[in-house]
Amino acid sequence: MLFSYTGFSTKELLLGSTNELNATLSEGLLVDEVVVVGYGQQRKSDATSAISSVNGSNIAGLVAPNAMSQLAGRAAGVQITTQSGILGESPRIRIRGIASVNSGTDPLIVVDGIPIYSTNVGGYASTSGLGDINSNDIESYEILKDGAATAIYGSRGANGVILITTKKGTKGTAKVSLNSVFGIANPIKTFDLLKTADFLTISNEKRTNRGQAAWAVGSDYDTDWQGAVLNSNALQMDHSLSVSGGTDLTNYYLSFNYTGQDGIAKDNSMKRFGISTNIEQKITKRITLGGGIKYNQTSYDGLNVGRNSLSGNIFNAIRQLPNTPIYNPDHPTGYNMSTNNTVVGQWDNTDPVGDNISNIVYVLDHNTYQSTVKRMMGNISAKVDLFRGVTYKFQAGIDNPNTDGFLYWNPIHGDGSSTKGRLQNSFENNFRWNIQHILDYNKLVGEKHSFGITGVAEYQKEKYSFIESIGTDLLNEFYNQVTVSNAYSVQQSGGGASENGLISYLGRLNYNYDQRYYAQLSLRRDGISKLSPDTRWNNFLGYSLGWNVANEGFWDGIRDVVSFLKLRYSFAAVGNTDIGNYPYLGLTGASPYNAGNGIGFSQFGNDLLTWETSNKTDFGIDMRLLKDKMKVTLDYFINDIDNLIFSQPLPSSLGIPFNRITKNIGKSLNKGFEAEIQYDVISNNAFNWTVGANVTFAKNKIVALPNDGADIIGGSSSDVNIQPNIIIREGESMNSLYGIEYWGVNPSNGNPVYVKGDGTLVQGNVTDSKYYKFDPANPTVLGEASSLSTATDRKILGNTLPTYFGGFSSNMDYKSFDLKFLVRFSGGNKIFNATRRDQMNQNLNNNSTEILGRWQSVENPGDGVTPILWASSNTFVNLTSVATTRFVEDGDFISLDNISLGYTLPVRLTKKVNIRNCRVFVQGQNMLIITKYKGLNPEMETFGVDLNGTPRSKIFSFGLNIGL
Repeated sequence: MLFSYTGFSTKELLLGSTNELNATLSEGLLVDEVVVVGYGQQRKSDATSAISSVNGSNIAGLVAPNAMSQLAGRAAGVQITTQSGILGESPRIRIRGIASVNSGTDPLIVVDGIPIYSTNVGGYASTSGLGDINSNDIESYEILKDGAATAIYGSRGANGVILITTKKGTKGTAKVSLNSVFGIANPIKTFDLLKTADFLTISNEKRTNRGQAAWAVGSDYDTDWQGAVLNSNALQMDHSLSVSGGTDLTNYYLSFNYTGQDGIAKDNSMKRFGISTNIEQKITKRITLGGGIKYNQTSYDGLNVGRNSLSGNIFNAIRQLPNTPIYNPDHPTGYNMSTNNTVVGQWDNTDPVGDNISNIVYVLDHNTYQSTVKRMMGNISAKVDLFRGVTYKFQAGIDNPNTDGFLYWNPIHGDGSSTKGRLQNSFENNFRWNIQHILDYNKLVGEKHSFGITGVAEYQKEKYSFIESIGTDLLNEFYNQVTVSNAYSVQQSGGGASENGLISYLGRLNYNYDQRYYAQLSLRRDGISKLSPDTRWNNFLGYSLGWNVANEGFWDGIRDVVSFLKLRYSFAAVGNTDIGNYPYLGLTGASPYNAGNGIGFSQFGNDLLTWETSNKTDFGIDMRLLKDKMKVTLDYFINDIDNLIFSQPLPSSLGIPFNRITKNIGKSLNKGFEAEIQYDVISNNAFNWTVGANVTFAKNKIVALPNDGADIIGGSSSDVNIQPNIIIREGESMNSLYGIEYWGVNPSNGNPVYVKGDGTLVQGNVTDSKYYKFDPANPTVLGEASSLSTATDRKILGNTLPTYFGGFSSNMDYKSFDLKFLVRFSGGNKIFNATRRDQMNQNLNNNSTEILGRWQSVENPGDGVTPILWASSNTFVNLTSVATTRFVEDGDFISLDNISLGYTLPVRLTKKVNIRNCRVFVQGQNMLIITKYKGLNPEMETFGVDLNGTPRSKIFSFGLNIGL
């Protein structure tokens, strides 16, 4: 008779004359043995697809605004970056590269079988859909990477799938767990700006070089404006209390959590409290009911973080004049402002500050950006053992985030001064329901043939609604808490709604012969209302093969060295549903004309539009070596993306909205290699040490573009600050940097020199803002008139996607002590450091210390990179209209992401106070980064451009884990 149980080794006993058998199963490695897959579970040793597993305990206790960001560096092929220090911003998640240009690139996130909202969920402060999940409630993460794994999700699998399984109770007496973490956060790095003495020198040299009078006067102050917008020792706390247990019939899990974090940026904070429940009840021998509810209320306070906004916190702070104060007791407001309240006060300087910036401290003290998310996630299930080997499961779930937003702009100064103040309230409701019928059949035939068949019918619908009220020209700044009737003269309102649905039917067949030969086949048919009736249905096929070589007879001689060796191959076609709502329809919108009502043509539809399709191929190897002390996984992947959706320009004479139509007219290719290794270096009762590492090498290429392969300048970015600097071009990596090559400084006069498209050199003569040919052999000669054209002189400056990334982890425990750390690395990409360019401003603004290397004379030529200073010519001297290699840098880095030291009290002590376990620990996050990048952090880029972002934080914390 065969005895088996999930997470334990299988044991076979011979049935004799006795009617009673006693079998003790030894505990196996749960993570190695069982993984969660789409609509079910599977033994890891039987899997023929690329799946990475991360135990939730590896992330619990880390301080983060959302649980997903701490997955970074823990799984091969998975790149997760935090691009800003603002709480509420969603992390950027890429699984094996980017699978789309204009459509969504985020993976599907599934919690306990239910797909959830994972991006911004509304309001005026940043709100991540991943911020409402308590990391202490998570049992495990499974990342589905290749086609065979994601094909079961069909139209939603192009960007990969992350399955989150939350904790459930187990049989036994009730267990109470308390986890508390307290910490402080500080900026990892801040900008190195000029102090007053150097500021006076640089600012006045800008003027004197062009024969003008000095404009910077006064050294009584040395104000740290950057420090005025950033927090030091920002408080962080996270508390979680859970109760779990079970009997033969019932198991349960209940948790409460509270998280409070102050951001690195002043006026930025997050508070979350929630409750999570999971319960499973065996009704009869064949019927089991289950379900869970998660309710969270998360409040965010935000601010203006516009990268080119006059009141953007970093844009503003790095431009402020250090020789001026923040406050002025003689001004009616008590802040240093101009007499008409339009800009920050100039104090003793002869001119107002450049760029018309406001007093950022007043703005932060008086403006409000708020979002409050009330979110309900729930699921119920019923599982029925119909007869031997056949089970039916019904599961239904909802995800319902409701977000209240409030915005207030003070009428006196800053963003609201032009409209005499502004009030806004908004309400956004996202509601998604999902129903699944799952039928499983498992059969062992002749002791060697194992079959598993899964059939699923899935139905999903979601609706989004939005309403907003706006008031400007406030009667009084007193009205700053909520929109109050009659508190403003100009009234506006707006809103809208949309909905879409998905119907799916799918089947999966698993087969293995004698634990040696494996095959899996899945077929899914999806229909989605976003597309026209003629194109909304599609089939998605996936298959995989595996061969466990180590189970062959000829392997006996080397089994002590290589105990497990499985070869894998998979292929599947999967889709991308993140293409907007109703792109196939011609739409109209309300369009009043003077005093009359009317409608206007708002979208030109394309009823031939269909799915973006990713054809994923994977070759993999799974190994266990040295008596299972070492586990190795290797994969080579190819992702051929077809039917990319682009917005194709059309002649304006056609009268089509925005002169564009959406079509499937592009192709791209991702391919690469990834490896994961885990090694138990030492394993005994006193000392245990396990190390793990993963690395991914990946490349992206655009294969085909619309309009006969015409370049798309601006790439896939909708940000006008980024668009001039990137390009999508056939044969190149997606969103490559695009600009002009910088040669350096003419040593005879300090002019900037550039390389034209034909390889010749031109210098930008700062005295007349014109270009002339340049001969390095005769630098004193101003050559013939020339030009520098964005049309003919730009070229590819580098790829913005990392070509390698990964992580290295170590878990060590000696008696009662444990030490853990995670090191992460990435590189092979280029970054255009636009912030660094902004800090070379030629106006009456502060600068970075890099400007001290400017050209001053033939005898003092400076660093050879920084041109002569020339007041009020920032656009010309620094060529601000386009990227240049002067500010393009390598994005390579190595980061010590996490390190923790813990101590667990001996059992002999905890028993005396009836405590199951007690652990105390200290930990550091983002404590060290090694990079040549001159910006704050090489991950603070969007489409390869780093522009005025809020610093990320390093966190030092201590915590307590108690089990009762």
